[in-house]
This record gives sequence, C-alpha cells and structure tokens, in this order.
Amino acid sequence: MDSIVVEEKDNNVFTHDGNADNNETSEPRVLANGLDVSLAQMQGMRLPSDKTIIEKKRQPSKNTATTSAKLKALSKHSQWQHLLFYKNGKAEVISPDFYLTNPKPRSKRNFDPYAELMATIEQMNNEGVVCKYPARYLWLNHHLPELNVDLKNCSKLPDANQEISLILVSSYLKNPASSFGHVLVKTNTSIDNINNTNSDVRELSSEDLLNNSYNFGARIPENENGAMYALKGLFGFYDAGFSETEFFKQDAVYSKNEQRDMWEYVLNLDAFETQLLNYHLYEAKSARFDYYFIKQNCGYRSGEILELISDIKTTERVGPWYAPDYVFDQLLEHDNGADSLVSSVRYLPSEQTQLREKFVQLSKPIQAVINSVIRTESTAPLATLNADDRAVALDFLILHRTYKITQDNTLKQRAFKSELLSQRFALPASNGLAQLTVPNKPSPALSNKTTQTTVVLSDERAEVGLSLFVKDPLNAHTDIDKHFEAVKVSLGYNFDEYQWTLTDFVFLDMQQIEDLRQPLSGEPKLSWQLKTGARTDMFTGNRHSPYAQVGIGAGAKFGKHILGYSMVNATVHDQDRHADIGIELGLRMKRNNQSAELSYVTSKREGRTAIDVAKLILRQQLSKNNDARLIVTYSDTVMADNSVVLGDSNTIDAAIAWHHYW
Repeated sequence: MDSIVVEEKDNNVFTHDGNADNNETSEPRVLANGLDVSLAQMQGMRLPSDKTIIEKKRQPSKNTATTSAKLKALSKHSQWQHLLFYKNGKAEVISPDFYLTNPKPRSKRNFDPYAELMATIEQMNNEGVVCKYPARYLWLNHHLPELNVDLKNCSKLPDANQEISLILVSSYLKNPASSFGHVLVKTNTSIDNINNTNSDVRELSSEDLLNNSYNFGARIPENENGAMYALKGLFGFYDAGFSETEFFKQDAVYSKNEQRDMWEYVLNLDAFETQLLNYHLYEAKSARFDYYFIKQNCGYRSGEILELISDIKTTERVGPWYAPDYVFDQLLEHDNGADSLVSSVRYLPSEQTQLREKFVQLSKPIQAVINSVIRTESTAPLATLNADDRAVALDFLILHRTYKITQDNTLKQRAFKSELLSQRFALPASNGLAQLTVPNKPSPALSNKTTQTTVVLSDERAEVGLSLFVKDPLNAHTDIDKHFEAVKVSLGYNFDEYQWTLTDFVFLDMQQIEDLRQPLSGEPKLSWQLKTGARTDMFTGNRHSPYAQVGIGAGAKFGKHILGYSMVNATVHDQDRHADIGIELGLRMKRNNQSAELSYVTSKREGRTAIDVAKLILRQQLSKNNDARLIVTYSDTVMADNSVVLGDSNTIDAAIAWHHYW
C-alpha cells in the first residue's frame, strides 16, 4: 500500500498526542504524514502530492477499504487488547503515561483500543516510543509486515529469546498474607537451559540465580499498620506493579529466609511467543494497577500474561477470590489440542528442605557429630572423624550455619561460620555432600482447587458450607502437617424444626505441626494452631458466639504418610466465664487417594462439666476436585459441630459428606 486511509468511528481522528479532531465529513482521512511518508519510502515509491491525496479521499481504492477493515480488526484482536491490559471494556492500567491516547486515570471507560493502535502506528518513527513499547511493535510487525519497525537500536531491551517460567511459591503460615502462596515470573538464559532441562529437582546454579525475575506486588508505605494494610489491601487502596530483579534476591526471601519450597513451570512457547512475552514483561514494568489482595493480586496478574500467548482463561475466575494455585491449576488442565503450555516442572527445594533431606542420607556417625557440633557450638567432635567424613560434615555445617544466619544474623553466628570455613580449607576437595540428592516433591497444583463447597447429611440434619480458601492435610499432594482455611460459612437444616440456621463461621483456621522426631538438631519443635470465627457454643447451645482459640503442642511424623499430634488449647469467647481450656489429640494417615483422621478434644469451662468429643473421618478421593467422606462423631453432650449436629447425650452420630473444589 502507498498510504493508510481509515474511516474513524464517530468521525474522530486521534493524532499522536491523543487529541481528537472532529470532522463533519464522513469521507476517509489520511493518517499523519509521518506514516504515509515512511511507508512510501519503504516501498521505493514517489511521495504523493497534496492533490493526489485529495483525489484519494474522493475515490478510496479497494486496498484502502481493506486496510481500514484490517486495522479495525487488529484493534479488536485479543492479543492487542491484552498488550494494552484492556479487559471487559476497560483499560486496567492506572499509570498516567502508559497509554499514548492518555485516557483519564482510574476512569478508563472512554479508552479506545483502535485509537491506541492508530496512535502507536503514528509513532513508529519515534525511537523513544518504539523502545518503550517493543511488544506492541513486534506484534504489529507480525501482522503488518509492511511497517517494518526496527527494534535494533533499542539497547535496553531484554534478550527476546529467553525461556520464560512461572514459579509457584508454597504457603507460609507464619504470615497470614502469605498463607495462600505466591507467583513469580522468571526468565532463563541459554546456559541454564543446557544444564537443567531434564532435571526434576534443581539446586540453583550461579547462572540461574543471576537470571531475572518479575514480582507483582503492592506498593506499601514503610511502617504501615497491620490493620490498615489488611483494609487497604482488601478494598483496593494500594497500587501495584511488576518489579524486575535478579532471581537470587527472590530466592533469598522465599527459599532461604522464609524456607518455602518452589516449583518452576517452564513454558512451552514458539519463537514468536517467546519474543512477544519477553517484550510484554518489559512493557509491564512501567504499568501500575489497582491492587486487591483477594482478587487482582500476584496470581491474577502473573497468570494474565499467559492469556497473551494462548487461549487459556486464567483471569476468568468465578467468584471474588483468586488464589495463586489457580494459575497453575489452569496450566495443568489447559488442553487446546496442541502441545502443552508447560514443557517441564522443576522442584526448587528450600534451604531447610535440602538440609533435612541430605542429613538423613548421611551415615549415623556423621549425623551424630554434626548434631553434637550444632548443640555445643564447638568443633571438637569433628576430630573423631576421618578426613573424608570430616570434609562432608564441615560442608554440611557450613551450609547449616548459613541457613541459621538468615534467621539470626549475629556476630557470634558469623564468627562460628568463619571457624568452620578455616577448618574446611585445610582439607582436600570433596563432592560427597553435593552427590546427595533431594527427592522430588509433587507440586501442590496437582491437588484439588482451593475453594470448597461441602454438603453433609446425617439422620437429623443437612448442612451446606462454602470455604473461600482451603488447604486440607487429608487431600492428595497437600502437606500432612499443615492445615489452612479462610472464610468458611456453614448453614444447617434441621429435619425436625424445618428451618435453616447459620451453624458455623470460620474466619481463619491455621495449624502447623512440627516433627519432634526430626533427626537434625536445632530444628523447630513447637507445633501451634489458631482458630477464630463464630459458632454455636458447645456448653450453652447459643448460636453465633464469636471465639478465638490458640493452641500449642507437639507432633511426630512416622514416614511421610502418618502424623500424630497433641495440643493444649485456650479459647476466649462471649459466653459465661469467657474462657475455656482443653486438650486435643490427633492422628492422620493418608496414602494415594485414601486418607483418615482420628481426633479427640476435651474442653473445660469453670463451673461446667467437661465436654468430650471424638471424631473419625474417612476420605476417598473421587476425582481431582471431588471427594466423599464418612464422618463418625461421639459426644457425651449436646453440641454443634462444624460438620454434624448431635441431638442426644452419649450419642454416636454418622454422616456422609461430599466436597467439591473449584
């Protein structure tokens, strides 16, 4: 084509500065001369005179009409609109300088993807604009090769051929805001590809640690009050965006400081998709968004980039909740008849996991010496080992001391590490510790989804419940030693009274069981739990009683499939005496698609007889997102339970339950 002639909707033509030029005529208009000239020059044609342009206005050619229709179609293309973060008729970026047509911030219903397309084309000779929006111009070159926009002079652009991964970071119960997990985007160099492509479990190489990562998060003022952080995060009072940094900084936070395992999902993309996504991440760094903790969070925005290069619908989540796991759940379920979007999944164990798994593979004499050094803070026990075993022990102790320094960075800790290093330098090189491998751990995304609907039936009552976020230790591919549930509502129907009642509301239910049988000395031993919400009071039968319960105790693992624990609980509430104390015992077992839990709880309130409740749960997984359970409960009093309501004293009650996850 020798020029681009377009008919503007509502007779408005947008120039490069985003201003509309009203025109009374309905005839086509020619775009700014900059585009007209450049296209003509690229094709070696003589530039048209003003008279020629006027003639073209009067008699638009067939090619002109085709070009106009093509441009309008491109502006409606899903990839173009994803490049603009334009969704459901609204531009979502609130940065004042992200769009060339400059829509009014936080009120972008007036944004027009077609006008933005035309403004982008008009600026194709502006090197500053071209280098700011490489993904846009790469995409336009792909669909309009006659533009031939050159990106070679953009020196700050990332390597467009880097492999791209999404990383799932496991939950962290010590911080409720991190209890849902986290998502990172990571790029990988060709060196990393060669060394690690076929490995399911990775100890990160130096090259890999220097790769870039993109982290989506809110901009939070220093010393922000915790309550204000929660309120602002829930209702969108923060803005957020992608920050780029070397991956070793993210690894230091998640793997070394918070001791969280990670899983890296390497994307299976062709050359153009890889280039487009790398450039899109570069553009996204300059975009700011409204931040909503439960919806438009790290999972939502990181998963959104997948929609640019596939037909996956990561952001079309039903309901108000969006957990990071959902991105990876969609990745695994996605099937469009072509190759999978995931080329490999790599387990990145935390520093704590690596130490624990390698320690149990050492010989008993080496284990005993290592534990003695950790307990006494003295290197004297090392003298009992031969040179080879002493080298392995010192290698382990140096890694262990580095692990401890991330939690307690004191002069004493650093001095002891220096002493260990001095002794290690006096011994020959050894790779004994490096040869010990960490077993692969399946990704939690293989488990069920995290929003739960429950239906429970017994002979006296029916109950339905909804939990916005659940990590159940009885479910497959979830940790047997962790339980997490947030915002659960249960309604019960009494067959005798013919009425529905609110039986239970759980705001937060968290439990972390530490292993007393952990052979590595100095590891955490204290188990704990926290529950808060409103429920029917066991002693009085009053409904909707708010409560908060804290428990501390101990637990023990027997292999990977059996766990026992005990807790001492203290509960505060709004009923008489306002406080209860109790003891809780539990035993969990699971294997493949079956699991079971036996629990016993006794509670005492001053002036009242203690209440004893025993419960047995047998679970059978029916499919990835469905399971059936048999719940048998014994109680010596009238009580309301989360799943079953008993009506007679000294009663054994049986109920069946169906859980659906979505």
